[in-house]
Amino acid sequence: MRRAALAALAALGLACNAPPPAPGPKPGSPEHLAAYLSTIAGTDEATRERAVASWLVPEATWNRTLVIPWRSLYAEYAAGFAARVPAVAAQLAALDPVTARRHYAGDRRLTLGEARLRWALPVQYPSDVAEVGGAPIDAVFLFDGERWRALLGVDELVLAHLRALAPACADKLALAGPLGRCSEVGYLVAAAALHGGGAELDRACRMAATLCGTPAP
Repeated sequence: MRRAALAALAALGLACNAPPPAPGPKPGSPEHLAAYLSTIAGTDEATRERAVASWLVPEATWNRTLVIPWRSLYAEYAAGFAARVPAVAAQLAALDPVTARRHYAGDRRLTLGEARLRWALPVQYPSDVAEVGGAPIDAVFLFDGERWRALLGVDELVLAHLRALAPACADKLALAGPLGRCSEVGYLVAAAALHGGGAELDRACRMAATLCGTPAP
């Protein structure tokens, strides 16, 4: 009996002296996003599609996060979100390593869409991008304080608005990426298109006609 009591006390002492468990990634950090996406990668198709569907940004979050005039795209974004779910879910089918990093202007590894979505967010807003097995998920992730959300297809909506107003200018904007003078004028083109066009868009498109197609330094 005495031996059992001593063993229990010894075990209790070891437990009390054990180091605390390592903290998990900070919520909203790239490491947190990578860990979250890793729990989805390799699961069955229905599980992956439910997870991706949950990334829809609520309208209230959208309106307090995106800059004007990108806020005007919410109805189109929400209406088209479900159609984009299967393709993204398919990227997470493999058990390849998932990585994430901050989404910032000038990152050469961004897709063209990810680069142009930097314009839709406030300067230094802590958005993130992710890759599966080195292949980018063409989306920008936002953490709303409780869960991860994603901007899917928003850049294509901007290009569609511009194409309806000025098709040749849309072809130029489609060249804008992380770097280069085309990207510098690209924001002006996109914002003018979302404002409805007019003289502001005409001026921006004239600049794009000169600057877009020039290789980035």
